[in-house]
Amino acid sequence: MGKKGKRNLISLLIVAVIALFWTVGEKRSVNISGNDFAGDSTAVYVHFIDVGQGSATLFQQGDRGILVDAGESDYGESLVSYLHACGVEELEYVVASHPHSDHIGAMTDVLEAFPVGEMIMPELSDINTPTSRVYEKFLDAVDEENCEVTFVDGDGYSCRMGNIRLETLGPVEQVKDLNDMSVVCRVSAYSASFLLLGDAEKQEMNSILEKVDSADLRSDVVAMGHHGSRESLNEKFLNRVDADTAIISCGQDNSYGHPHSETLDYIEETNMTLYRTDRDASIVFKCDNGGYERIKD
Repeated sequence: MGKKGKRNLISLLIVAVIALFWTVGEKRSVNISGNDFAGDSTAVYVHFIDVGQGSATLFQQGDRGILVDAGESDYGESLVSYLHACGVEELEYVVASHPHSDHIGAMTDVLEAFPVGEMIMPELSDINTPTSRVYEKFLDAVDEENCEVTFVDGDGYSCRMGNIRLETLGPVEQVKDLNDMSVVCRVSAYSASFLLLGDAEKQEMNSILEKVDSADLRSDVVAMGHHGSRESLNEKFLNRVDADTAIISCGQDNSYGHPHSETLDYIEETNMTLYRTDRDASIVFKCDNGGYERIKD
């Protein structure tokens, strides 16, 4: 092989190596090849959407939806595409659980793409209101789209869309840690119930335990707090929830080590069925009069 051929071969190898590292390092887009669920206006579909190291959950009935969180801004385009692919035309309620970028980063794209009836977010105070650019951009989008806003505090809040009922259990009190200012939602769809913890950690869960009856915590599916972090493993709280199924939303090989081994051990010990977005991609359940079941790809 001549010098020119060797140089070309070396160049191709360099390009291949760069492409390999780029592929390993880039974020995986959400799966937008799912079915259009809008044609079934009777059933409720619950989507735990794969947005990498973040969180986004859609409760859908017909062409209307309730969205809880939206993941990082990098996932805005693919999240909007996912919602369109599912047949969603409007979002009656959107919940921004707390002002961290992995929960509200892509919310601006959502607000621009869909009509939103009401935005639900935690009531913040001087001790915990962030000044991040992500949060400011989110507030600007809420203002520009003229969203009706409901601030959730210790009094709780409830709303309904078709056969879906959403009630907030937290935050209960003002604390400095934004994770413990997460809007904790219990969502009922027919006879099935889903508990979404946001990034709530032990302190907020203990506050909820002091205020909420055990019967109001019991849920079939629990979205584990803070992407399966050990800081959100409150066994007393989770034992009251008594869920059959656990969801962990996290990114592949994330730098935080989520989910932590303590959380995984607890899930195994309590015999919960576990689904993870880093391993299973987006996870969809169908709810109707017969209960709930996971829809497999």
